[in-house]
Formats: sequence, structure tokens, C-alpha cells
Amino acid sequence: MSEKVKKPLIAACRHLLHPLVRILIRHGVSYGEFSDAVRGAFIDIASVDLIPVGRPHSDSRLSILTGIKKEEIRRIRAQDANDDSEVGLNRIARVLQAWSQDPEYLGPYGLPLEIPLYGDTISFEHLVKTYADGVTPRALLDELLRVNAALETDDGYVRLLNRTYLPSPLDPVGLERLGNVVSYFIDTVDFNLQKKKQGEGRFERYAITMEGLSANGFQAFDALIREKGQELLEILDDWLGENEIKGGHRLPPNESIRTGVGIFHFVEKDPTIPDENEILVQIAKRSGTYEFKDEGERQ
Repeated sequence: MSEKVKKPLIAACRHLLHPLVRILIRHGVSYGEFSDAVRGAFIDIASVDLIPVGRPHSDSRLSILTGIKKEEIRRIRAQDANDDSEVGLNRIARVLQAWSQDPEYLGPYGLPLEIPLYGDTISFEHLVKTYADGVTPRALLDELLRVNAALETDDGYVRLLNRTYLPSPLDPVGLERLGNVVSYFIDTVDFNLQKKKQGEGRFERYAITMEGLSANGFQAFDALIREKGQELLEILDDWLGENEIKGGHRLPPNESIRTGVGIFHFVEKDPTIPDENEILVQIAKRSGTYEFKDEGERQ
């Protein structure tokens, strides 16, 4: 790769790392720990994308491809082999989608049925076994109850409250979601950078204000995104549920394309000015509409 391409590419990578590093520092992740994760990512991609199928993934070969010392590769691969953590974002999403779209679990008006927790036919147990085999119904239900996505009744039934699963940001599943969202977006950008001609890439667009919005305008825009974005996502989610190959997550990779779409609201960060929350608080204080938490904050 020429320096003409490498320098702006590295500059872009540094820029995109800013919000990620902000999260890491906020939660006590050191540079050394993060650098191990970066080395691991280099090893992952070199193993999958750069070494031909059937060729050995030796430490020496990986060292040549990545520039990482063999001793470091050996240490990181040993760490990966001992990592038995498991989170279930995909399983939870499949259960919620099926409960909202599988005709067996829908009532006369297309609304999700209230179903018994256990049973061999239409039940939460059967739903989990069909769409998320490998996890216990009780464990998955406990997670849905914790985030108020479902309700367990006194007579042993389960009711769906929300088809969208939003875990706490610092839960293992919430952190998996963070990795997925960012990875999906960057993978789309990478795919589009490699396209040969116009129109061959994946859909990737954004709208942005050039001069900025007032606080009232920002709040109105945020409300509009939440309303219209949710509507669009539910339309797309319904379409995917109607058209996907049933049991598609069990098909061989060469017969199933897992795809989707994401919508997110962004705000440009400028370290020289307050963020949007601070701006909104200051305006509310000046207008007298801010609710102080205590007298200390008022002073």
C-alpha cells in the first residue's frame, strides 16, 4: 500500500477510535489491555481472510502477515482458547422476532399471544427450543423480565411487552451489542470501498445539518427519529420475518445470507464545547424549567 493511501487511512482509524477509547477509559480499560484486543483482531483477520483454506495457521505464518511477534501470537491464542464467555444477543433477538411474527404465536389481530411458560406445543419453552436452542427458557425469560420486555403472570403465563430488546449498556449482552453495531457499520463501509462501480455497494447514507440546530430543534429532531426510525425498523423487521428461510440460522453458511439494517442518531463531538446534554441543561436552568436534584446542585 502506498503512503498516499496509508497515511489518510491511519488518520481515519485514529478518528474512529476516539469514541471507543472514551468508553474504554471511562470503564478502566488500560492501553495494554486494549492493545491485546487489537493484536487479537489482527490475528483473527489474518487467519480468516489472508491464509488460504487448508493451509496451516502457524504462529510463524501469522507473524509474517501481521508483524506481531510469534511469542505474542502464542500468548493471545492461548488466552482465546481459555475464554468460555457466552452472551446471547442473537438468540434473544430471534425469540422476540418469532414471538412477534410466527403465526402460531399470534392472535386474531396479529398481536403476540400470551403463552404458558412450559409446554410441548405453543409455549415459551417451545418458542425458545425452536428459535434459540441451547439456552434454558428460564434463563432467557429472566433476561426479558429484567429489561421489561416480557411479563410473567401469576398463573404461569408469559406476555410480550416490547419486541425490541435493549440491554443495559454494561451488561455482557449490551457490550456484545456495542461490538455488533460498530462492526456491522464498518464492515459495510469496507465493502463499499471495495466496490468496482457505482450501484454495487450496500445502502449507506446519512443526513446532517451543516449549521447546527437550536436546543428545541435538536429535541424535535430526536423525537422525529425515535418515531419514524422505530416505524421503519418494524416494517423492515416484519419483512425479514416473512421472507427469511425458516430455521435459516441452522443452514450452512453458503446457503444463508444473514443481513439487516441499523438506524442511529449521531451528534458531532467537539472537545471545545459542551455536549448536547450539557447545553440542554444550561438552557433549561436559564429558562427556569430545570428540575434540580438537590440544593447543592442549585447553588
